[in-house]
Amino acid sequence: MVERNLPKVDVAGSSPVIRSKDLLSRQVFYLINKGVQKMKYTYIPRGVCSRMIELEIEDDIIKSCKFIGGCNGNLQGIGALVKGMEIEEAIEKLEGIDCNGRGTSCPDQLAHALRAAQES
Repeated sequence: MVERNLPKVDVAGSSPVIRSKDLLSRQVFYLINKGVQKMKYTYIPRGVCSRMIELEIEDDIIKSCKFIGGCNGNLQGIGALVKGMEIEEAIEKLEGIDCNGRGTSCPDQLAHALRAAQES
């Protein structure tokens, strides 16, 4: 991980350090503990019905994916399907999916969120 000038806050009663960085409408939290990189990432999708995507990633594996708004059942299904998947594999499967001619979709926006999380 590249060191950046991010605020450091000790987690009460434990040794991990939380670092946060505000990226436009996205916010990233890193939790580093015993060499394992855990990341909580919030992404605001564009051009779709869902209003927010919340991700938890640990060592490039998707641990949790939750959509706020949108087609509830379908998006819960997508979240369940990508859980445990490597970021790159999910991006390959989801990138470019179109919803009714919008040029994007919730799965495509998830791919954008995952790529942004990778680059942060």
